[in-house]
Amino acid sequence: MRIRSNFYVSLDGFVSTPDGRPIQLLLPGFAGAASHGLPDFLAACEAVVMGRTTFEPALGAPRWPWTQPVFVLTSTPLPEGTPEGVTAAPTAAELVQLMRDAGIDGDVHLVGGPSTVEAFHAIGAFDELHLHVAPVMVGDGGTRLTPPLLPVRFASSRTFRDGVVELRYLVGDER
Repeated sequence: MRIRSNFYVSLDGFVSTPDGRPIQLLLPGFAGAASHGLPDFLAACEAVVMGRTTFEPALGAPRWPWTQPVFVLTSTPLPEGTPEGVTAAPTAAELVQLMRDAGIDGDVHLVGGPSTVEAFHAIGAFDELHLHVAPVMVGDGGTRLTPPLLPVRFASSRTFRDGVVELRYLVGDER
């Protein structure tokens, strides 16, 4: 199992605006899962893991955005209206075990904020970070990608026509 994340970050280091909107929503041509290599990234993922802060807004979306099994890092019960098959646990280690028990052995898309990334990194279960650097500035406020980031090794990059640059890093010590 490889746990991978795909973040958009502003030029000044933010992953969300002061009102909580993800940076990619500031891009005029952003077409959701059809943008910036996301189709390939998502097609390779057999499960999704996220924190509760990311999970709850998805419940109010016009349609449930995931077709893969979803695992939520939360210590409180999931709210009414949670789709069938969503699994929750209070720790990253418990979620990793639940994913293994469910037969997940391929790529897992970690959707969420820096604290969810940190929870999986802390137990050695975060493997790859894709950063899409968006040509926008947030200024002050919002959520920063990180205080000191995880140990990473550059793996590859590519540039899209609208100025977004994707940087792919492997997380942790060389394996």
